[in-house]
Amino acid sequence: MSVKDKRVYLSLQFHFMNSQTLLILFYSFVLSTSCYAFQTIGENEEKKNLKEFDQFISAIEEDYIYLEDKRDIFDCIKTSYREQAKSISTIGDHVKFYEYLLNEFYDSHVHLNTNTQESYRLSAPIYVKTDKDKTIISNVWQTQLEDTLNINIIGADILRFNGEDFKSKIDNFPTRCHNKNDPEIRKWISNKIIAGKRNEPRVLSLHLKSEDTVDFDLDKLKLRTDKFILIPKIIQDNIGYIRINNTLGQCMLVDEIDRVMKDLFDTKAMILDLRNTVDGGASHIANPMGRFITEKRPYQQYEDQEESYFGYVEPKKPIYTKPLYVLVNRWTGSMGEGMAIGLDGMQRATIVGTEKERLAGGMKTIDFKYYDYGFDISFEKTLRIDGSPRDEFVPEEYVKQTEVREDEVLNHALQLINKLN
Repeated sequence: MSVKDKRVYLSLQFHFMNSQTLLILFYSFVLSTSCYAFQTIGENEEKKNLKEFDQFISAIEEDYIYLEDKRDIFDCIKTSYREQAKSISTIGDHVKFYEYLLNEFYDSHVHLNTNTQESYRLSAPIYVKTDKDKTIISNVWQTQLEDTLNINIIGADILRFNGEDFKSKIDNFPTRCHNKNDPEIRKWISNKIIAGKRNEPRVLSLHLKSEDTVDFDLDKLKLRTDKFILIPKIIQDNIGYIRINNTLGQCMLVDEIDRVMKDLFDTKAMILDLRNTVDGGASHIANPMGRFITEKRPYQQYEDQEESYFGYVEPKKPIYTKPLYVLVNRWTGSMGEGMAIGLDGMQRATIVGTEKERLAGGMKTIDFKYYDYGFDISFEKTLRIDGSPRDEFVPEEYVKQTEVREDEVLNHALQLINKLN
């Protein structure tokens, strides 16, 4: 009898038993459900777990386009995770097991499409880099914060996370196939730790550039809630501005851009702000780029296991021919990155800002055999039209963030426009 059936049975029998009988039955129920909860995994469950694990490994081997770059890690995964897979007994176990396994690839585009309260978030409103044995805050999502920070945490060294030494936190990160001394891997792990688990606080002990040491509660940074798909306006002396509000996956965005372009068409220059596209989006969102070109052009190159081909965008009238500036930052993700490198490759825009989110590859979802969720992996490479990796793109007009009170990227773009005019 299942736990649910036992509860129903107790409910039905309650009115027909004296208190002594009910007490005896209650203790019997507790003991039986305890045994049920902690029983060992049966042979059939082990076989199912191993079958699913082997199918998972086959899917990665067949579809993950960046596998050869991480072949040593993959070989380690195959040998060091298989035995542990046998003991998966709950959904929570399953999610944690495959989350930690996928973290081995240190690829933020590769993840489960479900989570629990113990899962790591995908990103944080700050970005850190590693400098030898130090972890330094290099970027703050300043444009998305509701309130201006009262201290400048740019350049701060992170000493502790929730009271634990940050270097130890990196070394103890729950992966086993990483070389945690590799600078790129160490930086990825550091940002994953900062993103934090959903059910845990994120209190950073910081050594500021001013030499002060402070405790900084990352969860007190409140992000803006944007009600609209985009924000259009005219700023300064007749400069058009369009901010896309993390809506690159919404079909309505194309129509909205068409609508607002009418009011911005007579401006002397245009700024397209892609700094809040952290969730990426669909490839059809490339269509608005047609507003800025006069002929059909390739904007991105794709490479899967069998072929290489270009993604194209066609002109869409009326064509805006004035200067165009695209703003990017560490929270410009996926298709936001595609639009930026596309307009750059077509030599149609000046890109202003920092490195982007660096989400590599076109994505596909693969479902687990015995669970109603799956995982996302990159099945094709995304490249600039010159063949270089999209995720390695750095803007020519690079703006190093130095403070949190001013929008340095927007200010730099405005300076370029005013200098041009």
